[in-house]
Formats: sequence, C-alpha cells, structure tokens
Amino acid sequence: MSSQAIEKNLAFKPITTKDGLSNNVVYSIIQDKQGYMWFATDNGLNLYDGYTIKKFFHNPNTKKGLSSSVVRSLINDKDGNLWVGTKNGLNLYDRSNRDFIHFDVFDKSEVSNLEIMAMGLDKKGNIWINTLNNIICFNPKTYTYKVVYSSEQPTLMMSTQNGAYYKNDKGVLYFYSIETETSKEIVDVPELIDRYLYYGDLSNHLWVPHRFTQKINGVKTVNLPLIGRSIEPNSLIEIDKQRAWIGTNQGLYEYKDRGNSLSKISLGKSPLINQIRSFYRDNYDGVWIGTLGGVLHYDPNRKDFKHLEVEKDVDDVIMGLTYARSGIWANTFGNGVHLIANNSLKSHEIIFPEALENYIKYVWDIKEILESDLSIWMATNNGLISYNPKNSTFEVIDLPISDLDKNICFSILDTEGDFLWVSSYRAIHKINKHSRKVIKTFPLNAYMEHSGVQKIETFGNFIFIATEGEGLLVFNKQTENISITKFVSKNDTSQVFKTPIWDLHADEKTLWIGTNQGLYSLSLEEMIITPVLEDNQVIFSIIKDEEGMLWMGSERGIKLYDPIKNSSRYFTNKNGLKNSEFNRKSVIKTRSGELWFGGINGLTTFKPNDIKKDNPFEPFVHITSLKAIASDTTITYTQFEESISLPWRSNTIEISYVGLNFTNPNQNKYKYKMIGYDPDWVVNNQPIAARYVKLPVGSYKFNVTAANNDGAFNKKGRTININIEPPYWRTNTAYLIYLLSVIGLFGLFRSLKKYRLRIKEVEKEKELIAKKVERVFITLNNKSKIYLDHLVYIKSDGNYLEFITKEKVTIDRNKLKDVLAKLPPNFVRAHRSYVVNKNFIEALNSTTVFLKPNIEIPLSRTFKANLKAS
Repeated sequence: MSSQAIEKNLAFKPITTKDGLSNNVVYSIIQDKQGYMWFATDNGLNLYDGYTIKKFFHNPNTKKGLSSSVVRSLINDKDGNLWVGTKNGLNLYDRSNRDFIHFDVFDKSEVSNLEIMAMGLDKKGNIWINTLNNIICFNPKTYTYKVVYSSEQPTLMMSTQNGAYYKNDKGVLYFYSIETETSKEIVDVPELIDRYLYYGDLSNHLWVPHRFTQKINGVKTVNLPLIGRSIEPNSLIEIDKQRAWIGTNQGLYEYKDRGNSLSKISLGKSPLINQIRSFYRDNYDGVWIGTLGGVLHYDPNRKDFKHLEVEKDVDDVIMGLTYARSGIWANTFGNGVHLIANNSLKSHEIIFPEALENYIKYVWDIKEILESDLSIWMATNNGLISYNPKNSTFEVIDLPISDLDKNICFSILDTEGDFLWVSSYRAIHKINKHSRKVIKTFPLNAYMEHSGVQKIETFGNFIFIATEGEGLLVFNKQTENISITKFVSKNDTSQVFKTPIWDLHADEKTLWIGTNQGLYSLSLEEMIITPVLEDNQVIFSIIKDEEGMLWMGSERGIKLYDPIKNSSRYFTNKNGLKNSEFNRKSVIKTRSGELWFGGINGLTTFKPNDIKKDNPFEPFVHITSLKAIASDTTITYTQFEESISLPWRSNTIEISYVGLNFTNPNQNKYKYKMIGYDPDWVVNNQPIAARYVKLPVGSYKFNVTAANNDGAFNKKGRTININIEPPYWRTNTAYLIYLLSVIGLFGLFRSLKKYRLRIKEVEKEKELIAKKVERVFITLNNKSKIYLDHLVYIKSDGNYLEFITKEKVTIDRNKLKDVLAKLPPNFVRAHRSYVVNKNFIEALNSTTVFLKPNIEIPLSRTFKANLKAS
C-alpha cells in the first residue's frame, strides 16, 4: 500500500526563461567554488549571480566553447574545477578566459557515444561518467580514464565514496571498487527498479525500494515509501540524515524515515514544474530543483510570509479582524464579513439576514464575547450589532447618541467581568455582556473639537481613548473622570499630543501608541507620551509576539521593534510581502503564536520566529572586472591576483563587483572605498560599478564588501591594488634629463637674462589677461570643476548632490549647505533640496520655478519669500 501524503506548503522562488534562463528544461544544478550557481538545460548552460543570468552555447564555428548546447550534468572536482557533461562530450570551465575547453581524450573505439547522462565523484577525486552506453572512471588530474562497463543499451550508474554501482543488460547489479579496481556482482538482491537506487552523502546510506531491508554490499539501506501505483522517484536529495526530498513526474515529496511520514510539497498547478529532474543543496542550506518548467529555489533563510486572498476578483481590503473559537473573522471593507475556519486557509462569506444589510456594509471592528449568547459583536458604520452565527440571530444594540456624536462604532473593548466598552464617534459606552444593555454613556464632546474616537484600550485602572487628532484621552474607571495626556518634546511636557492615533496596545508595563508619525509609548507612573520611533511612518496596528517583540502594520509594510535592544527592522514587498499597506483593527495572534495582518490586498500571515531569524551566511564577494578607459581605448581586466598598473592616459576606471547571496538578493547592501582617494565608504543597495574619473598618479587600494539581506557583511571583502603610472615626462629618467638640461643651459640663460625678464613680463601680462577672462568655477570633492555660468541648478539626494549644467549632470558626495556657502548671490535656495541659478529663471508661481530651457523646480513656501527678495 502507498503512504498517505499530507500537504505541505513551502515558499519557492521560480527562475524561468522570463528571468533570462536559456531553457526551462533543467537537467542539473551546481554551485561552483566562487559561489555562483550553474544551471544545465536542454539548450545552453546558465551562470546565475542572483541578479542576472549569463548564457553559454555551443558555437559550431569555433573549437572553443561547449561541445554541445544540450547540457545534462555538472560536477566540481576536488580542486573546485567545474566539469560539464553535454550530449557531445566532456568540457572544463576555463575561469581565466571565462570559456570552456572541450576534452577530447576518449578513444572512439572504446567510447563510441559521448552523450553524457550523469556524473559523480568518489573520495579519491575520480569523476564517474555515465554516458548513454558506458560507465567511465575519469581522473581529472591526469586526464586518464578506464571504461568500467559498456553496453549497446542505455546504462545506469550510481557513484558513492568508494566506487560506483551499475547494472548490466540483464538487470544484474554490480559494484566497482576504487580500492581493488574490480567489479563485483551484488548477489541476493532482487531486481531493482531503475530509478530507485540513490546514495545519500549525509547518511552514507543507499535509498532503495520500500521492500528492501538488508544491507547492499555492506552499505546500510533506507527504505523509500511507495508513493503511488503510477508515481515513481526519478531524483532524490537528503535534507538531513533522516529526511529526503523525492522528485517524481507528479510532484515533490518529503519523506521522514523516522516516523515513516510522507508529505507532498506543493509546487503549483503547472504539470511541467511538477516534473522534477534534479536537486542541489548549496552552501547556504538552500535547495535548488531542476524541472521541466525551470528552476525552483527553496531558501530556509528567506522570510516566509504567506498571503491569503479572502475574496477573488474584488478589492480585497481587510478592515476588522478577530480570532474566535470558530476561526478567524475578517471584514472585507464594503464587501461583507468572511470566516476562515480553524485549520483551513479557505474563507467563506457569512450570509447575514436582510435586516442587517444597512449595518454590515462597513464593519470597523469585530470581537468574540464568550459571555454573550450572541457571541460575535461588530462595530459598524451604523452602530453596534451582536450576532449568533449558528442560527443567524442578531440584535441591534442602540447606543445613546447626542449632540455632535454619530452612530459610527469604531472600537470594541472586551474586559474582565460582566461589562465591555464600545466607542461611538464621540463617546464611550459601558455595556452588559449578558443583557447587551447600555449601562452608562460618557460623552467626549468637550475634549474633541474636530475628530472622533479611533480605538479604546484598557491599561491599569484606566481606559485610554485614541482620537484622530485631539490627543490621547484617559478615562478613570473608578472616578469616571476624563483627562488628556501630555507629550514629551524637547523637555517640554506641556504639549497636547495632536497627531492622529490609530492603534493602542497594552502590555504589563507600557501602553504602545501607533500614530501618523511613528511609535510612541506611555507608562502609568508618568502618564506622559514619549517618542519611541519618530520616523514619520504611519502605524495602523500593533501586536506583541511571544518573545516580547512588537510587530506593526504600516502604510509601507510591516515593522518589527525590539523594546530591549531599542532596534527596529522593516519588511516590505522586497521581503515577499504582497501587501504594501496594512489597516486599522486588522491584526491578531493565534493560539500557536502565528500573526495575521489585514491589508489593502488580503491577509498576510507568518510565524514571528521564521521572520526574525537572521541569515547567518555572509555573501561571497567578487570583483568581476576593471575597465581602464582612455580617450581612444578601453582595456578590461578580469584577473586580480597581482597589482594592476595603468598608464596615466587610462586613469578613468570602472570597477564591477557582485555579492553572491541568493536569499532576497535585491536586499543585499554594498560598500566600497578607494583607499588613497575616497574620504569615506560609498554605500549603495545594488552592485553598481564604481567609477573614478581621471585618478591622479599614485598607488591605490580598492576594497569592496557586501552584506546579505539581514545586514551581515562579508568581513574580508575583496581588494585590488591599482597603480596609476606617471607620464614619461614625470618619471625619474625624465627628471634626470631635466636636471642635466638645466645645468647645460645655465650659461645660456645668464646671457639671455634681459630677454628672460622680458618674457616674464609678457607672461605676467598674459596671466593678467587670462585671469580677467577666466570663467569662475568651484571644485567638488571628486575633483570635478563646475563652471558657474553654466550651472542651472543643484539637487540634493541624501548624501549626494547633482550639479545640472547645460551640458551634463555631475554627482558628488557633498552637503548642500557647504556648497551654497561657496556660491555667489545669484544662486538661491528654492526648496530644501534645490538651489537654482537666478540667471536661468524664466518665471515662477506659488509652487514652481521655471528655468531655461523647459525645466521645472519645486518651490516651497519656506523659500519663496527669499527667492523674491533676492
């Protein structure tokens, strides 16, 4: 009988022809000693650095390159050399020339067919080659080989540390030992199904059909499960000593030998992506899968955010979320309320009675009140309702509305005992959970001139009331008095906190406050709001995980804050989030500790520990090329073992580099420095080439390093020494000639003294004339000269300035205020990020300065008066 496979979901990154892959049929995958990934396909070999793919093909017009574009197998020998098996022979990668050498060492009388199907490596470093009709043991150091077995039929081989297993035409299993250099028949072994024999490098066991229990040739065996009558393995990789992934033509399976459990790992609905041909485990613990539909990459260090669409084909905006006994209740803003039942990722819409249609159009908050026989309470645009989902009974709870109050219910607060609290627009109401009667109402009109209540939260003996711009109100449950909290700002505690407050979250010691400007906190002892993260990022929702970390939904993703370390991190679409913005009243924590956030595009769910863990692997860092650019030539260097000496004419250089980290590579960070030229490190987020224009004569050391997606830098990085040689007239030989010439001509100079004096007078006159006509310029930190009569405007971008002239744009690491201090009065600040040349102004209005030719610059109110006055 077959094992029952349970469903398992993992996050895979696909790489296909859409991403630059030469072909989607992927036979083999490997990582070379430099950290690059290689993909062997049905049409070409691919080199992948996490950003781009370089493709290699067979060229029939040259002896260089691959012997065939059909690439079946890849292997690294013990020295880290990459060997490539194709449909037409064996190839070696030449790293120095970034090309391939075709190894034609096989005698055609012994090896008539060079179509290589698979390769393996033993402990002595021999490469085992399985061609269509031969089993070959090849020595990559001496380039010698031995044909172990030949057949007119296709052969089957499985290499191990001590040799290789293979089958003859009659299905008899043999083992060739590298110690005895002989083959031995493996007796008392029933006939093996061809695709069922695999050797595990981690366990040093053979994976064999489920009916096998004995050793084979002294090697312990592990029994594979019978997946199904028509499903047979065709590839396998050990994840650890007890667990393996099994590739079939009907999908991916995970088998745990301990416990005999089988799981099917979902790869999607495409039949091609479910036909697996190869596996590879890289140096970062990632697993790569070659399929008929491209490459799949599973990375345990990737942040595993799961996404759930509550409704199909509609705007899936979540506003209102709660965790109840029956599951997760979610309000899709304006499109009904849905229930995601326990142990399910599928939702179904709750069908309410017609009488409730006017109440449930906009549901702002949902809570389960266990003490009530109508247990689901909803705060809506039209008041408060309680609902029993079992029999669809409901009750509208009338809230006393007076004066400026409105029947809009935003927040429900469940507290211990027989009562709960509910907010309307400008009041809070105490309600009995059993009778659902309003016990008492507390109007807030006296404290709120323009805004309404957004959230209420209990903390100590108080109920804190968040408003949309009138501060944080405090209701004392014992005295029933209301007060307004103050705000700490530059040692002034008299200010009222006026920024909009969207969420409150209370733990044992602190009330956390989510606002339009970031995260704030309040302690009961001081009753004063203090800033925690004033980063002008809107915090819509706050929740605390099991380890005391705060998770916050914002308008730009999810923010994580560690109160102990006082550190924060941000997760966005680059981390795999499909939601770019999250909403109020839309965060919960389940019993298992899993967090759910509602956003403008459905639900995001994750386990905090899966997201918090840091990627421990430093990236491989490589300098890939150096281009030395002269006025008439460009020389490209790719080898950097020794110092590079460049002639003075080739002193404009461009250095390309890359950091190899395949976990969210778009989040890698880079920094580089030309020691002897750069005053500080240059930091960027992409492997953009470092460019230096007209480096002065001298010796330099270029150093570059990279950090992975979690900020772990490679501590060593990569360094190259660069020497810019002086022109011939500045060499020691030239200086000696100059000295001899001076001595030889000294007498002549004395006799021509009067003439020389006249020459000096003429030179002085020329110098005075030149100074009169010389154009005024400033010199930047990068040694560039900017002539002011051509400078139209300057733009600030972080730590860099852009100088826009009539001819070009020059970028310099500088500060706007420092440059402005050096400029004449015709340069005026129009915006905090812009300085304009008055000589180019054509017109201006309240928001824009118009410059020649056809340039528009923003004008802020702060600098408008200065511009007119100037």
